Amino acid sequence: MNARVINMTGSTPVLNRLKYLRERKFFSFHALPKSSYGNSDIIGESNDELTEHFECSVTGELFDSFFFPSGIISESQNLTAKLYNSDYSFYITGGTSTANQIAISALYKKGDRVLVDKNCHQSVHFHTRAIGAEVHYICPDLRTEYEEISAWSYENLEKTLLTLQGNGKICDMVILTAQSYEGVIYDIPGVLARLLAAGITTRKFFIDEAWGSLNYFSEDIRPLTVMNIDSLLEQYPDLEIICTHSAHKSLFCLRQASLIHCRGTDNLAERIETAKYSIHTTSPSYPIIASLDNAQAVMSEHGNALATHSRSLVDKFVKGISSLKKLGSEAVSRQILNSHWHVHYDPTKVILDVSSIGTGVEIKQRLCEENIYVKRVINNFLLFNFHIGINEQAVSALISALDKICQDKDIQRYSENEISDKFIIPYPPGVPLVFPGEVIDEVIKSKIESHRKSGFIIIAA
Repeated sequence: MNARVINMTGSTPVLNRLKYLRERKFFSFHALPKSSYGNSDIIGESNDELTEHFECSVTGELFDSFFFPSGIISESQNLTAKLYNSDYSFYITGGTSTANQIAISALYKKGDRVLVDKNCHQSVHFHTRAIGAEVHYICPDLRTEYEEISAWSYENLEKTLLTLQGNGKICDMVILTAQSYEGVIYDIPGVLARLLAAGITTRKFFIDEAWGSLNYFSEDIRPLTVMNIDSLLEQYPDLEIICTHSAHKSLFCLRQASLIHCRGTDNLAERIETAKYSIHTTSPSYPIIASLDNAQAVMSEHGNALATHSRSLVDKFVKGISSLKKLGSEAVSRQILNSHWHVHYDPTKVILDVSSIGTGVEIKQRLCEENIYVKRVINNFLLFNFHIGINEQAVSALISALDKICQDKDIQRYSENEISDKFIIPYPPGVPLVFPGEVIDEVIKSKIESHRKSGFIIIAA
């Protein structure tokens, strides 16, 4: 039988765009440590082979059951549980939206009344409604100046729960977010301790700790983590606490790699496995499982060093910004709502006021042109996430890009005045385009902009 060779000539717009973005070599100050360009300063190459291999159908008895593991997946999950001080940990390959649904379903019984933090991820709101829970809300009452970042006060939370309880509407479950993308971290163990001491009768808590995986390896904020509740479990042995992690946001994992951790009663883990079986896709991603396994090994050996290094890179960035006259140290913010005992700020997050050099949207676009990616814009503030995928090279590139934008701002000022009092020099080659005293007309302005977009450094000296 003759085989016919088929030449593939179809268009692949998605694949082409992804290849293009990969070739751009972006330093990402948003998320996915694995996606940011360059090797880690601490561990070197972060295993690119995970994106290329490990997808196969020859698993089953040659591997382990994903839903009810008893072999190598169970072994790996147990190693992860030790890292996070949990009784049990579970690998999820459908993202944290799926992990949240599993966690809620494991805790929920038909007819339960649930208190939900309004700042929770959409998956929480959709799922609590889908299962028919009677939902009450804790509303944020603490806000920043521009009301873009909000949090709930402890007093508000306690009052809400005690009022419902006093009115005969005891909440069977409480769902809270432990950390926001902007870096607000709640002292969850402290909050739970005070709630229980105040007479709250709730014993089931689900905490969305999506952005918090790295916190477990950081001496300064480890005490704030959800699984740090040994003393509480001694006092209240009927407690059931589950948290979820968006592992790919903080660790060297593939996208949609998520974790569920739990502590509490004997049958809690079994209920999580049952909920996982009913909700999770029956075609789990083995590359994602492998990346979670790899992540636990990396963090076991290098977690503390990676967390410490992230902080040192923040210090380097702040020092670099302080030397830029149009920005300076006053443009840097590393504290939000910190006048409340239960609210802390993630030391790996930095908010930068760029109003002196442009709008937030403008500077985000300019940084993108320099292969620096940031996601969060709050008016004229940019949020930089110094995750473990950020390296020395990325920080240097970011400072250099901001310095270049500052210099361009000087050039724009000369352009508005039309007469230059300095040399304006595209580099390379370093030959002045404008001399002191020369008029900057529209032709010169166009040349300056063309040089800038082509990647030249524009120097006003």
